[in-house]
Amino acid sequence: MADNEKSTEDRTETATSFRREEFRNQGTVAMSRELLSVAVMMAVALSLYSFVSIFLREFQAMALKFFGFGKPEFTRDSFLDLRVDMFHHWGWMALPVMGVTIVAGFLACVAQVGFHVTTEPLSPNWERLNPVAGFQRIFSWQGTAEGLKAMIKLAVVSLVVYSFVKNQAPGIGNYLTMTLPEGVSLTLNTVGRLFLTILGTLLCMAAFDYGFQRFQLEKQMRMTKREAKEEFKLREGDPLIKSRIRSIQRRMAGRRMMEAVPKADVVVTNPTHLAVALQYDVQTMHAPKVIAKGAGVLAAKIKELARFHRIPVVENKPLARAIYKEIEINQYVPRELYKAVAEVLAYVYRLKGVANGK
Repeated sequence: MADNEKSTEDRTETATSFRREEFRNQGTVAMSRELLSVAVMMAVALSLYSFVSIFLREFQAMALKFFGFGKPEFTRDSFLDLRVDMFHHWGWMALPVMGVTIVAGFLACVAQVGFHVTTEPLSPNWERLNPVAGFQRIFSWQGTAEGLKAMIKLAVVSLVVYSFVKNQAPGIGNYLTMTLPEGVSLTLNTVGRLFLTILGTLLCMAAFDYGFQRFQLEKQMRMTKREAKEEFKLREGDPLIKSRIRSIQRRMAGRRMMEAVPKADVVVTNPTHLAVALQYDVQTMHAPKVIAKGAGVLAAKIKELARFHRIPVVENKPLARAIYKEIEINQYVPRELYKAVAEVLAYVYRLKGVANGK
């Protein structure tokens, strides 16, 4: 018992999207049966009101056939025909109500949990057949809460009906002075208002129940700090391993970049903090390309390699900053920097011409 309490207290972390999806796939979602019941009741009322002409027509035809049965004679075939006709008329009266009710129930479910199909709740679970577990569920806190909720709903609806009937009681005597059509019309109107009052009460209770179901589900999905860390490692990988991999990747990328420095035609510097190595081949390139760049210690290594391989190092602060900030390695220099880079390359070519005695 103490372990369970401690486990519950430790579940302070909000459920992750992965855990929510896991619960959803298992069929554990926040859904109020009260809201579903109200939706079905509204659908039945709406269908009865909308298809009343169909109901009256079919009921009249059915009554005529039923009370006229056996005239002029009673036979086995006529009895079978009557059964078929009764089934036909009942079907025409029931199908609209059933269709609207099914659609309303489906929409009520989708509105609460969204459209999601899972077969997990249908998979065999022998624990459900365990009578001990069944009694535990019945007498658990959740079972007790469901019982109390049903009693409260019955009490509230009874109070609403009592209040409505009490308010209508003074007008009952008016029925004595009314004609039959007027009395029927008033009765139907009163019953309709009573039904809408009960439906509104149940809708408010269903909305509260749905909020309570969501609260319960959020509480059930909470995770301990350890579970959250384990899930993060499972989905994202161990942070230490990922950091190690990124470190190795950076080292390898730096090594490849340094191997490309001897192919550069010029290195543009800041002069102390930044260094950018440019390569340009008139025959194969449409623009100069950045093959290496770095700041701080890396810039110093690039300049050291450039001097070792006798590659010109040119100081141009604005150009070095612009290339370092805007252009990635193995990308070509954009059109707006063509003029500045061309001036640097022209200077380098002049230096090479002087060195070669041209």
